[in-house]
Amino acid sequence: MIPIIALVILSILKLLEKEFDYLQMENMQIQLETQLHQMEYLQLSQQIRPHFLFNSLNAMMSLARLNKNEDLIQSMEKFSLFLRYQNKDKESLVPFEKELEHTKNYLAIQQLRFGKKLEIDIAIDGHATQTLLPPYTLQTFVENAFKHGLENKRGEKKLQIDLQRKGNWVVLKVMDNGETEANKYLTEGDGTGMENIRKRMELLFELHTEVSMKRKPEWTEVKAIWPYTPGESQ
Repeated sequence: MIPIIALVILSILKLLEKEFDYLQMENMQIQLETQLHQMEYLQLSQQIRPHFLFNSLNAMMSLARLNKNEDLIQSMEKFSLFLRYQNKDKESLVPFEKELEHTKNYLAIQQLRFGKKLEIDIAIDGHATQTLLPPYTLQTFVENAFKHGLENKRGEKKLQIDLQRKGNWVVLKVMDNGETEANKYLTEGDGTGMENIRKRMELLFELHTEVSMKRKPEWTEVKAIWPYTPGESQ
């Protein structure tokens, strides 16, 4: 019986060894896929930064042309805060509150530029503020609202930011009353539009995500949906 038992044990050990080798290979494949996703995500994030810097500088140049020196100084102060956020090393996900604070610096520049013609309304669900999201998501939506909708609109310009938590999901909406061309809003030729945000969310979240644009009679609505992901404080 001993030789038979020994043979059975050896067979089991060989099977375990093969299983261990398979697990090692599978683990290596997962690590390589993760690294590839991280590299792709980093590339997408790097594409976004120059886009916003250019548009912020363009807004300040408009103030300079109008000889609004005091407004220009204030906008430069906001721009310095803007740059500080841009050049910080950030994780792949950041708290929404920080993203909103950063976006407000950009909005302050635009507010100085357009004055009373620009109306900004921000509505944030207290149950959603601690959620995490890819950096520059909100900033991208807001900047595109100006570039494709509000920039050349005559008369009153309106921008709304709305964040809500719906169960296990978070819904972010940015709406403007500009006359937007849908095909320009959905994708940017330089890779920094909504398609960029869509790809980054797909890389970061295993569950369903959505990035969409809807043109209504008087409004353009850009919406993002992703799983509620609370920060460490939660």
